[in-house]
Amino acid sequence: MNLLQKTTESNMKSQLLVFLSLFCFWTAISEDVPKSPNKEDGLPDDVLKMIAQADIQNIGDLENLLGVEAKDPAGFSPRSRTVHARPKAAGCKTRAITVDVPRYKVDPTSVGFFLWPSCVEVQRCSGCCNTKTYKCIPSHAIYRPFQIAKLTYRYGHKELTVHTVSIREHLSCQCTELAKLHHPRFPSKYYKQSTDN
Repeated sequence: MNLLQKTTESNMKSQLLVFLSLFCFWTAISEDVPKSPNKEDGLPDDVLKMIAQADIQNIGDLENLLGVEAKDPAGFSPRSRTVHARPKAAGCKTRAITVDVPRYKVDPTSVGFFLWPSCVEVQRCSGCCNTKTYKCIPSHAIYRPFQIAKLTYRYGHKELTVHTVSIREHLSCQCTELAKLHHPRFPSKYYKQSTDN
């Protein structure tokens, strides 16, 4: 009876020790887990919304909006410092980019031809918005026509034809809240991937 009692006490102590170890481990891990994945660095929603909708061109604009002065960890005043360049935000706007001419738009039935030019320059929206909850998207776009030369070689003869290909170009952009963007009903694997051309 005494041996059974000692074994039971030993088992209880072992179980209690395992439980306390797991509790301490869980407490340590849970402190590193972000509390809310939708918030940026724990900022309140009203502050995030105010920042997201403001026209911020530089750090001074951000200081004025928030009513605080930025501090430099090195101890220099940001206003008097001239050694380091101030960052310039890559704002949401149209920029010239290079896009490959989609071969299927010239001739969807063949692959044995040469295109010139093989790529064109168009305006597309790019840049960042003030918060991660907003995305830079086109607010107005058109399809711009390009003349593309197609060279084929048939039965020993060269044949050069000119084709008009329409490629999408963005005219204006805006930061739009991700929650307001269209979410498809089915997973993306059910949709044909768009090249935005």
